Amino acid sequence: MFLRENEEGSRIAPHLEVGQTMLDLGAGTGFMARWLQRKTGVVPTLCDLVAYENRDRTLPFVLQTDPTRVPFDDGTFDVVLLMFVFHHMERWNEQEGLLDEAVRIARHRVIIAEDTPTSRIDRALNVAWDWLLNLRHGVPTPFTFRSAEGWIELFKARDLSITHAETYRPLWPTLWTYHHTVFVLDR
Repeated sequence: MFLRENEEGSRIAPHLEVGQTMLDLGAGTGFMARWLQRKTGVVPTLCDLVAYENRDRTLPFVLQTDPTRVPFDDGTFDVVLLMFVFHHMERWNEQEGLLDEAVRIARHRVIIAEDTPTSRIDRALNVAWDWLLNLRHGVPTPFTFRSAEGWIELFKARDLSITHAETYRPLWPTLWTYHHTVFVLDR
């Protein structure tokens, strides 16, 4: 998925600095964290509820046992990255709990990339692609999407500074079929 890493990574990399510690929360394979490490010089740790068989094993990995609790102390990492994690949670209140955990363990910044469908067609395509891409890993797909505006309201309610928000249709791997949004949040 090198093409996906280039596309998504190029939107995240400008918001990272050499030497920052970064928790990739919901890391999946860890390939994105590895790409960001090579391009920006961050020091990543992977954390996920699923120990992917094809995970990058050169990076530290911590298995998360509870979807709304992250096994790290307050302010452990400079940056917490969550890429396409929240819509895999059953309920919005679970998403909010995980967001609060990410903010708790981030010293400075939380970066979120999330599917943000803008119409019924957008959502239908998002559901189809997401189901297909997650099928082999057994990742839950309840499709609890929020709009970009819905996320922004949630961030503002938590008094997070939104330093960057960008909505776009990625080419890889979904061939421009639905919207993603990257949010860069500072504490």
